[in-house]
Amino acid sequence: MDAADIITPGPDAGACTTQDFGPVRLIFMNEPGHRNALSMRLREGLETALGAAIDDPAVRAIVLAGTGPVFCAGGDIGTMKNLDAVTGRPRLHRVHRIFRQLYNGPKPVIAAIEGAAIGAGLSLAAACDIIVAGTSSRFGAPFNRIGVMADLGLLFTLPTRIGLGRTKLLTLTGRIIGTDTAEQWGLVDEVVAGGDAVTHALDLASAIGDGAPLAHAMTKQILARLPLNSENFLAAEADAQSLLFTTEDFAEGRDAFLEKRRPRFSGR
Repeated sequence: MDAADIITPGPDAGACTTQDFGPVRLIFMNEPGHRNALSMRLREGLETALGAAIDDPAVRAIVLAGTGPVFCAGGDIGTMKNLDAVTGRPRLHRVHRIFRQLYNGPKPVIAAIEGAAIGAGLSLAAACDIIVAGTSSRFGAPFNRIGVMADLGLLFTLPTRIGLGRTKLLTLTGRIIGTDTAEQWGLVDEVVAGGDAVTHALDLASAIGDGAPLAHAMTKQILARLPLNSENFLAAEADAQSLLFTTEDFAEGRDAFLEKRRPRFSGR
């Protein structure tokens, strides 16, 4: 992917912007003046953009990035005044819908991290299927510094990536780590030169987009149900795989393999 093909959104382009590259949709969180902090406006825009990508049959994979030098600096603390158990719940419900779109949704999502992914920004990244990061990126979960616990699903996703002990280390100390440590711990899947995260993520997403979309959806569905004991896992695997055996994509993939040609998947 050529970086020159990527249209960096301007400040008036909206809270979220999108651009398609074949079967890949690039979604930019676009509030760089606020370090892409998750304002209610940005939450609404992100939910809408993700929903549109999921509903579009031409989209096979999604890349999520932030405009400017920061992926996402976390929640918009300035909008958290006068919160209580009643007013705080709808706020959480919106980010929970975003979490479900990323984690449970049928389409692979790659987070392209440049700069900071802090607090809820780390939560967004960890809910994605793959994390690509530039070398100068930073990660942390200092929710406790404002008297709250990690949210947007982070206490669910982070242990599966880095283990329970390191999850406690990050969330209880508020420590900020760099890309080297994040890669060593398994938080980041691939590290690239600074400024190259989006283009590399688009290349990965394009390769994913060549695959069978129903198989990807089933893979995500099964993995989202972990942890399961082995018998429940095998039962879920049998259910999903037997359905895939009935699809046009399986017939196409099988025939293409036998005919030594590239498959043309339709998502049916």
